[in-house]
Amino acid sequence: MCIASSTLELHNLGNSWEAVADALGVRRQTLYNHLKRAGLSSGRLPFTTISDDELDEQISSISLLHPFAGSNIMSGHLEAIGIHVPVRRIQESLWRVDAIGVLVRWNGVIKRRVYKVRGANALWHMDGNEKLRPWGFYVHGCVDGHSRMIIYLVCCNNKRSATVEALFMHTVSIFGWPSRMRGDFGKENNGVERRMIIRWGEAHRAYIRGRSTQNIRMERNWRDVRKDTLEFFREIFMYLQEINLLDMENPIHRVCLFVVFQPRIQRSLEETIASWNRHKLRTAGNKSPQAIFELSKEKAINRGYWTGDPGDSVSDASDPHYGQDPDAPLPPTEELQSDPTSADYSEYPNVAAEREAGIVINDDDEGFGNWGIDLYCDAVMRVTEQVLIALQLHSLF
Repeated sequence: MCIASSTLELHNLGNSWEAVADALGVRRQTLYNHLKRAGLSSGRLPFTTISDDELDEQISSISLLHPFAGSNIMSGHLEAIGIHVPVRRIQESLWRVDAIGVLVRWNGVIKRRVYKVRGANALWHMDGNEKLRPWGFYVHGCVDGHSRMIIYLVCCNNKRSATVEALFMHTVSIFGWPSRMRGDFGKENNGVERRMIIRWGEAHRAYIRGRSTQNIRMERNWRDVRKDTLEFFREIFMYLQEINLLDMENPIHRVCLFVVFQPRIQRSLEETIASWNRHKLRTAGNKSPQAIFELSKEKAINRGYWTGDPGDSVSDASDPHYGQDPDAPLPPTEELQSDPTSADYSEYPNVAAEREAGIVINDDDEGFGNWGIDLYCDAVMRVTEQVLIALQLHSLF
């Protein structure tokens, strides 16, 4: 037996050597013996050497873009950039740089409930978030039910079935096929449902539809995504409207808003994915979602069912409560009111070819600066000038 880098990574993610040995199908002592012969330590990763001032600077920088992140999510953000420190130091730093925010976040703690499926890729939960819909942004998300690892978060300008299907198929090429999917009755899920049925067959119950109250695994993630990313941009857009710099009835404003802020929203979502997947879950022995997913995957590979069906039996999946947290908090009222109660297999109307804005934005990775507001204003000015010039030229002929 040789010690593969993937084995070390399983441990470095936060899994115990006992759990790693079980996933590999060997005794713990056997694994220890091979570690010793390879000259490798069986201890935990050492904490990063970093002063309080340096830590405060890093946390302040992260808080600027993720102002609602608590100590656990902040720990995930730091882990994602290679900074490994005790949670106690993160909590102390948050008190130093954002004491008011700590008090505000305490009011948002929720109680966790029990959830159980076979393992990683047994059941994925998918959903779309329309928190930023008034400004032309739709966020599509998917989470692995067993590990709570975020599979994808993508910001688009639509919720068409073809868009969601393309996101799903790209993700399958990375993580493999889930045995089952749970989603709502929205017709944007029709393409994914068709793909799942083609892959697993009608009898497999491959796509499970239900209301948001039956898809709480994803709804809980939206709660954290809202806090970590979406609320920040919602405040920016509302501010732009309040000072009359944004009029969603103006096509120039709409195009410029999307061109400038979509990359920023996506970048923030990717940071949210990295931090969430590396943060520790109190209800899972302080393991991170990524650690749980990778350990379960390794176990499935060594048991021989990862490339087959990693899910539960059809009888288990036929239980009306399969993959649900029935006692969990309900989604926001406004989302329940707009939640469809039955599947709609009609297609969205054809969308005209998207407008080519022809915008040249001076955004050479200069950072968020004024959070993109200056760039948006500059883009509006440039496009307006181009339109006026075009109109003047048109009037000459």
